Amino acid sequence: MKRPGIREYVLLVLLALMWGSSFTFIKIGVHAYSPLVVACGRLSFAALVLWCFALIRKSEMPKGRRAWVSTFMIALIGNAIPFFLISFGETKVDAGLAAILMSTVPLTTVVLAHFFTHDEKLSSGKVVGVILGTIGVIVLVGPETLSGLGGEFLFQLAILVAAIGYAISSLVARNLRDQPRIGSTAVILTFAALMLMPFTMLIDKPWTMDWDLEGALSIMYLGMFPTGIAMFLILQIIAVAGASFLVFNNYLVPAVGVVISFIILGEVPQPNALIALAIILGGIAASQMRFGRKSAHLEVATAKADPMAPVMETPADNKIPEK
Repeated sequence: MKRPGIREYVLLVLLALMWGSSFTFIKIGVHAYSPLVVACGRLSFAALVLWCFALIRKSEMPKGRRAWVSTFMIALIGNAIPFFLISFGETKVDAGLAAILMSTVPLTTVVLAHFFTHDEKLSSGKVVGVILGTIGVIVLVGPETLSGLGGEFLFQLAILVAAIGYAISSLVARNLRDQPRIGSTAVILTFAALMLMPFTMLIDKPWTMDWDLEGALSIMYLGMFPTGIAMFLILQIIAVAGASFLVFNNYLVPAVGVVISFIILGEVPQPNALIALAIILGGIAASQMRFGRKSAHLEVATAKADPMAPVMETPADNKIPEK
């Protein structure tokens, strides 16, 4: 796993922009339709968009049983279940507290990666990054928000379970590092949409709901950007920089939300928001520093000597990266 470059940082910020904007459009969507309809609708539209991209780029599908099992697991624990749980949780949990609860994703992922991977071991830099990222989120939303912990336990638990699902799925996505990006993304989103569709049809009966243009456009936006393109970027970032780098995006999302509200709604950010953003960015930078580590040459030699180390070769049909 190589150290992230400028391109990976740009992709991380772009992903944060997409996810940071999703909260506004989810609110518009659930105002017109149920949370289950919004979740299923965005996944279905995202799958349609990615299949169009796959056909245009003539992308191949995942190869091998391991890849197909991985796409199914990512769809289940990284898309279908979290989308529903977060929507359910935020019916009672404030957005600020939800941001703090979701900030457990990096901590969970870094710890799990240490025990279940060979090339993303826990380091002092990652520990510092997790601590700074958590502090930054708390500074952003205000420490007083923590006073709401425990008040709506079931709804808070739903968000925590979603966060754990995101963490686990980001590690499972490592199995797709040598698979076609667009084809894998299309399969993941299709699986996720099919998982939610029966429940949506049986429980909410969307055909009985009144048509709402704003709500429909919001679902389409959610499907195109924070779901479809975002899933593609996730696979791209994990393939190059690893799951531990990707999850620090969860610290950026609240800060990006403040910036978006300033640009779109004209809401001037408070000084604590700017301080929080600086702390968060410092945490991400610290997570990539190597304090007292071996030289890169020795690390490569060790990795080659380890027969269990993940193979980073790219198949011949995937030499040209898909964008």
